[in-house]
Amino acid sequence: MLTIYTDGASRGNPGPAACAYTITNSEGKLLDKSVEFLGKNTNNVAEYTAVIRALKKAGEYQDKEIRLFSDSQLVIRQITGRYRINKPHLKVLYDEVMALCKPFTITWGEVPRENPGISQCDKLCNEELDRHTNLH
Repeated sequence: MLTIYTDGASRGNPGPAACAYTITNSEGKLLDKSVEFLGKNTNNVAEYTAVIRALKKAGEYQDKEIRLFSDSQLVIRQITGRYRINKPHLKVLYDEVMALCKPFTITWGEVPRENPGISQCDKLCNEELDRHTNLH
């Protein structure tokens, strides 16, 4: 089983945005982590993009069972069907997530920002935003 934590951040919403994820195996060993600057975007786009990037990377591993955690209430609740998707640009991202899910059995988890896995991704996002916005 893979455990994935994802986060997205935007300063200004829309503004400079970044996304990050970590992937660990069932023993807790870090298999991969990534952070990406997304240019000017909204927080919701950054959150969805983090999930998309993580699922693409997860496809490189043999594990087909995933626990994926995010602190984005909107993204997790849209993906699990609890919230409707009213914005067309988010529907496009949702559709991509659904296509990437097909080979996996995924348990979706909404966790607070204080969760250690989310905190690590949040730190990666903020460091990346600092690099791109020259705020040290």
